[in-house]
Amino acid sequence: MEIDIILNEFASPQEAAELGLLAESYGLRGVWASNYAWSRDPFFTLSLLADRSSKIRMGPMAVSPAELHPLKMANLLFSLNELSHGRAMIMVGGGGAVLQSIGLERERMIRRTRECLEILKGASPDKMTNYSGEIYKVYGYKPEWYTDTPPLIYFGSNHPQSRKLSTELADGLITSDFVVPLMKDFVASAHAELKAAGRTPKDFRISNFWAWHIKEDPQASRAEARRELMLRGWLRDKYFAPFLDEDELKIMRDHEQDFLNAFLRGSDVIENVPAELVDKMIENISFVGGLDQIDTAIDTLKQFAEAGLTEIAIRVHDEPADAIKLIGERVWPELR
Repeated sequence: MEIDIILNEFASPQEAAELGLLAESYGLRGVWASNYAWSRDPFFTLSLLADRSSKIRMGPMAVSPAELHPLKMANLLFSLNELSHGRAMIMVGGGGAVLQSIGLERERMIRRTRECLEILKGASPDKMTNYSGEIYKVYGYKPEWYTDTPPLIYFGSNHPQSRKLSTELADGLITSDFVVPLMKDFVASAHAELKAAGRTPKDFRISNFWAWHIKEDPQASRAEARRELMLRGWLRDKYFAPFLDEDELKIMRDHEQDFLNAFLRGSDVIENVPAELVDKMIENISFVGGLDQIDTAIDTLKQFAEAGLTEIAIRVHDEPADAIKLIGERVWPELR
């Protein structure tokens, strides 16, 4: 199992290049640039890294066809791929924060994504693409400059329908916040669907978004994890049910607004929720604590590998260079 790094939404092209080259120096597989309504364009963010690096992969996470027509998505992706000499990747998504910011709803997600994947995978420098879908149309598309090794195209989603679509059309699938027991079942289902689609697991990538908060200062680590907790599975029961009982799940549901308030304030104080419950949550759905927790993180990563992940996408937060150094020097050598 390889390791990718997810940069935060505030990374500039210069910062992405610096952090990406640091990750490359440790032999990590890839870097993802987050795509938010208020972030820099993720393709632009990765442009300097694409030009200055030699081995590491890079791509935006996640871009929805509901916000960007697949033809324009293709041009941006193929341009990044050309700049990096065939090392680009993309996570296509159903649409989230960006859609909310422009007043759109997530409608016909599977159909939109299917057509997007068909357009991206069907593009060729040798033959003209004419595509007439229910939603998207592309006529006379022939990017003759698109001659490098094609980019890897992932679909990012946790849902069974999305998984099935990925096994039919995509190069890989990225889930988020799946603990190991959930991941095992999900991978087993994906492998069965690959077989039904006439494909094999060795030709398909499976990754999982996972939050990294481990720091030299354990209190700073835990504060960062509490601040970001609202985003872990958006507090949906299925992500926490493997390690919370029914009473704890009810408290979590009843106080969703308190988790959200903490996130919106950028605060590590989650009001009206027992501290021991918050601790249990962050300890099971992220990597958190001081340097003494690195061995625990390594053990969990090995379990993810045994569950069938080909790579894992680790989201770094504050002090990203420090996090990448810890991962590169302490974690990655134990997984190779």
